[in-house]
Amino acid sequence: MTRMWTTLTTTMTGLGNPQLKLITSAADAQEFLRWMGQRRPLNAVAVDLETGEHPGKPKDDALSPFKGKIRLAQVGDAETGWAIPWEEWSGVFYEAMDAHEGLIVGHNFAFDAKWLTVLSRYKVPWDRVHDTMIASQVTNPASGTHGLKPLTRILVDPAAAAAQEVLDKAFIQHGWTWGTVPITYGPYWQYGALDTVITMKLFLEHFWPKIQPGAQFHEAYQIEISTRQIANGMEIRGARIDVEYCEQKYTELNDYAQSVKEWAHANYQGTNIASAAQLGFAFSKLGAEFTEFTPRGAPSANAEQMKKFALDTDPYVKNLAQQRLAYIKADKVAKSYFLNFMDNHIDGVLHPSIKTLEARTGRMSITNPALQTLPSGDATVRRAFLPFREGEGIVSSDLDQVEFRLTANFSKDEALINLFLEADRVGGDVFTSIMQQIYDDPTLTKEDKRRKLVKATVYGKLYGAGVEKMALQSMVTHDAMQAVVSAFDAAYPGIKRFQKEVERLGSELLRREGQAYVELSSGRRLPADDNRLYALTNYTIQGTAAELFKRNLIEIDKAGLGEYMVVPVHDEIVMSIPKEDAAEAMVTIQECMTTREGYRVPLTAGVEGPFDRWGDKY
Repeated sequence: MTRMWTTLTTTMTGLGNPQLKLITSAADAQEFLRWMGQRRPLNAVAVDLETGEHPGKPKDDALSPFKGKIRLAQVGDAETGWAIPWEEWSGVFYEAMDAHEGLIVGHNFAFDAKWLTVLSRYKVPWDRVHDTMIASQVTNPASGTHGLKPLTRILVDPAAAAAQEVLDKAFIQHGWTWGTVPITYGPYWQYGALDTVITMKLFLEHFWPKIQPGAQFHEAYQIEISTRQIANGMEIRGARIDVEYCEQKYTELNDYAQSVKEWAHANYQGTNIASAAQLGFAFSKLGAEFTEFTPRGAPSANAEQMKKFALDTDPYVKNLAQQRLAYIKADKVAKSYFLNFMDNHIDGVLHPSIKTLEARTGRMSITNPALQTLPSGDATVRRAFLPFREGEGIVSSDLDQVEFRLTANFSKDEALINLFLEADRVGGDVFTSIMQQIYDDPTLTKEDKRRKLVKATVYGKLYGAGVEKMALQSMVTHDAMQAVVSAFDAAYPGIKRFQKEVERLGSELLRREGQAYVELSSGRRLPADDNRLYALTNYTIQGTAAELFKRNLIEIDKAGLGEYMVVPVHDEIVMSIPKEDAAEAMVTIQECMTTREGYRVPLTAGVEGPFDRWGDKY
């Protein structure tokens, strides 16, 4: 007899008292299959999984399809949710889903799709998949509330959170984990079944009207769903690493960090360079004046303060600050990367988590490992990454100064546009050209250190940084940085006009609609927090760049090269391609990564390889 639950759902007026059912017999399975054949809105069902760790294994294994197991599969619509014990009744799930030809809806379905791909024979039909979390992120990026339970409380029924609360208390009371809670424990399977009902309610009543064909957010949503499918493939395939190299570098960096600690202890009266408190005391004794402080008012030893002290005229202050920065870098690289790689690889392969909508602007990020924060231009960590298979080489394609090129396009500054067009014509470097103009010296080359000041000016402006911040990043004085900024503004006045126009339009929207935002060509809207209009220029540039990069990846996938993608990092896609096919593939990749139509300055990309290691590019 089918187990059902009504105790809590009777109080959920927003959910309409759904039926929740657990399959425990052949009769239940037949009832479920008959239910699957019923007509319903959009012929859509919601799908969800409950996962857990294997007996005696770490609890975190419940989050990895390479280490954990599927315990329940749930299928539901806006009125009924079914829980299917995986070990006993997965065949019923296969039969039902193989026959289903309608839409499949999930919340953070990327998680469930990964488990189904790795641990089941079910082939996820991505062309029919919808995701309410992605829909929430696209339609309301400023919310910060995209989890299923918070959305349920806000949009459906606050009482629906009760199932989670009951389950949380039971876990504490019995010491259960996601791998040990009994399958037949009511609140557990009911919690899972209810999620499918909630997901379908959210989809039909709140998101489908906004993302369906012809709706405001349809195009942006389609970009994100397609990108999510590509990212899932990369997460599952993973990235191969040289474990022995990781062990060697971890030891070297640890030894170096220890030598810096010993140096500081010997030369600065026993100061522990790893201790912010002791550093604060040491710098104060040296007479250094702090400008950065903790929330409690204590002197701060953060990176900003260390960069300021590293410019100090007192050699004792300067040396200690420089060594602190070196210590932090070595310690971080050793632990955040190499130790992380060693702890998390599976047979020499890392399976990173790719968050395709991490930032409001749609920029992606990579965690486990955090490849988005790799030291710029540094080959040390990147040399750990190898081609995926024998006979393959690493191929990398990176957009060329995409945010700066977009700035030229949006600003319509003729001098800047012509500078890019000329650089593209002769194979020059736009930053070097600007440097030559600012310093009135055409003999300056790309290797000149002042080129870094030009880059700092450009990207500082794009990210809304002030002169002081730019100076710190470049490790120069405020006056030196100000001179470059002023010269740049005078040479390319269109950028300031563009910024002012974006803020003017934002101000008009704020007055008329109560919220300031920018709208991208896809229809995606990016609102400013607390109506900080200055952020809208950055959102325009970053949001457009993010969508552009995702469109590029979609084109590469359509060209049949999706299976070779390894990981996206900022505006770079790293791939592992058979060396014999690399030359032809690189031509295709560069075409897919380049956008010319609709832009005064073409949005170009470079492609390099094949390399024996990713780090060889640097």
